[in-house]
Amino acid sequence: MSEIPLELCREILSLLPAEPLLRFRCVCKSWRETIDDPIFIRLHLDRQLLDARDSSNGVGRLILKGDLDNRFYSLPIDSVNSDTVKPILLKHTPTHEWTNSPLSSCNGVILISYSKRNNSLWNPLTRDLHILPPVTTMSKKTRGLYHSVSGLGYDCASNDYKVVKIAQIFDPRDRTLKSETMLYSLKSGSWRKINDFPYRISRLSGAVFLEGALHWISGTLPLKRIDDLIVGLDLSTEEYRLLPLPFDVYGYEKPLAKHLSALGGCLILCCCYRVERLDVWSMEDYGIESSWVKLFSVGVSDFVGSVVTLRPVAYSKRRGEVLLQHDKKEFVWFNLETKSVTKKIRIHRQPTMFSSLFSVASLVRLNSR
Repeated sequence: MSEIPLELCREILSLLPAEPLLRFRCVCKSWRETIDDPIFIRLHLDRQLLDARDSSNGVGRLILKGDLDNRFYSLPIDSVNSDTVKPILLKHTPTHEWTNSPLSSCNGVILISYSKRNNSLWNPLTRDLHILPPVTTMSKKTRGLYHSVSGLGYDCASNDYKVVKIAQIFDPRDRTLKSETMLYSLKSGSWRKINDFPYRISRLSGAVFLEGALHWISGTLPLKRIDDLIVGLDLSTEEYRLLPLPFDVYGYEKPLAKHLSALGGCLILCCCYRVERLDVWSMEDYGIESSWVKLFSVGVSDFVGSVVTLRPVAYSKRRGEVLLQHDKKEFVWFNLETKSVTKKIRIHRQPTMFSSLFSVASLVRLNSR
């Protein structure tokens, strides 16, 4: 092995999946130093993300969090191809009586909430767990309706993982909206206040990280029930940006609910019209209104139950199908060519009820930065 040039060895190792690389750290000292090198970790992650975006190699996995047992499971994307699948229980997972569903994922790192004030960053592969210090935002005792959301992203300019927490209180008596935004830096290990979120954030909006920014569905007025904005927060400049909605979203019928996700490196907008139809849009060229393309529409005839619970999760190989989670208990494959459901996939035994998110396996270290 010593005869192999170091650069060639580094190049070969960077092409391998993350899981065996953890074992290969035990081969020899030089391999361990190579695999633990932050530059190598970044190179390997970039290739994993490129493969996951390409969708042709089946790279990536689903992280499932059981609603009833508070445990975490892993389900490789390329294994979701039979009527019943059995997720792998992740050992050494963070457990707590008040653990909520994973809030967001970035580069293989997952943001987990234990309570309204306490959060952790967790890498399921390396088992690194970084507990964030408690953050104090506006008190719930302040008059009005309290709501908060959080999100995780990566600032490539400073090579730093950042957590954003937005708290808002709306007072219906004088129609005022108070907002406070806090940002946590993994490098500094502390929270600080940044510019307040300028719009009313949707209670149903989960944070989506894409193109260096965290995105939420928002509204322009406190009392306006229509969530008519996509707002992004650039983690490098800490400035907010507005993204256009598809022109055809508001036609003769207005969507009752909207939520965001990401597929294949594109921003995805899901619009639910009553309980009868779900339209799924993809922004093929980030920030360009004319690049919105309707991927597909799903009606209640395709499912037992409401389409409100449908969430796109991942593409299949070659992007011929989209995997959707349905009703917190199963997955379905939707064929983009035939515009129909091709297969329903149930979970074997545990978890019976779950939330899920797509993640790549990465070597990112959380406690040695």
